[in-house]
Amino acid sequence: MVVQGKGVESDGVVVNELATFIVDALHAGKAGLDVAVVDERSCETLSVDIQRLPRPADAGPADVASGPDAADVGSVYRCSYRPCDAVRHSVIVTYGHVTVPHSPFKVRLSHPDRQTYVHRYMC
Repeated sequence: MVVQGKGVESDGVVVNELATFIVDALHAGKAGLDVAVVDERSCETLSVDIQRLPRPADAGPADVASGPDAADVGSVYRCSYRPCDAVRHSVIVTYGHVTVPHSPFKVRLSHPDRQTYVHRYMC
């Protein structure tokens, strides 16, 4: 199981902007994916959109099944949420009712007007 992307990194998620991440379960077998994003101040659970992505063409023969076993292979998912408060959030990812490694992911949010801007000066 690999979970990666801006939406699960400790810094870089901005309030009112879409935060996304990928869950790669290609080698994890068939199971259900559950994702919860919790605002740690209010304990409110945010809505998370989970999209199952097409299997990559280079998945390899070990990952490809046909016939009745075709549903027993893992998948890749794109998950996204839109935080609306600049407080720490927990992103909890489970697959087959088992918490994936490094979950819960602790995400600090910032306001768009408090982002660090890099200025380029011409000499």
